[in-house]
Amino acid sequence: MKQKFFTLLAAVLLGSISAFAQNTNPVKGDVNEDGTVDVADIVNVIKIMKEGGGAVGEKMCYWYAGTNGGSAVTADNFIDVASRIAESEVPATGSVTANGQYVYFVMPEPKHIESLTDGNGSAVEFSCTDVMGYHIYKTMDKINGKINYSVEQTVYYSYVGTDPNELIAYAATGELKEDISDNFPNIDGVKTYTSIPTSLEPGITINGGQDYVYVVAPTETLNNASVYLTNTSGGTIVTETLGTFSIGSTEYTVRCTPSEVSTVITAWK
Repeated sequence: MKQKFFTLLAAVLLGSISAFAQNTNPVKGDVNEDGTVDVADIVNVIKIMKEGGGAVGEKMCYWYAGTNGGSAVTADNFIDVASRIAESEVPATGSVTANGQYVYFVMPEPKHIESLTDGNGSAVEFSCTDVMGYHIYKTMDKINGKINYSVEQTVYYSYVGTDPNELIAYAATGELKEDISDNFPNIDGVKTYTSIPTSLEPGITINGGQDYVYVVAPTETLNNASVYLTNTSGGTIVTETLGTFSIGSTEYTVRCTPSEVSTVITAWK
């Protein structure tokens, strides 16, 4: 089976040679980026599959911070403008000097501009366009002088468990706490992700201790299933929605067992 796959792969890659050999733009199928689609690319593909399960070394991404010589950075040209670097090399901070020009930033999600300030420390307003998994930022006004930027990475959270310290909801009323957005990431046992998870991990035993059990995750995640908890016999435990809250631009949904439970098993159905 593997032999047939690699034979097909070789045919696809080598078949691209004539179509792209005269193209001065980046060549499709040119895995090692030497300008030619040949057997060496097949070797690199096989190496990627064997060693990295989809990647060798660090993930490469596009990054840019500057004025682009006064020309706009758009969805049509951002790959040409930006540099291709290892994801870990995206700078956390830096500055750009402009002389009556707009300043642009290009970076992959979940990286994002945390702050943009001028030389006096005042906030600089900017807009954002999302395209192909990247953010393109542009200052709202033309810049004269230096602006400083700070880059962060969005973190997403999920949690299944009890709420002994009432950081999620009021025990007496079941209403969400007003400061849940601030407190939720600090709850012991919260899982973190660098992208919105498509599912939650099933098969984890949760000791409810005759208390309510909560399921909290990005709304987009919870929409991918209708059953989140089962009992030890595999029967579905119904949960009800208490409400939603946001951390940054991500909406989270809070669901809860309608009554106190002893032991539950996480499920994804």
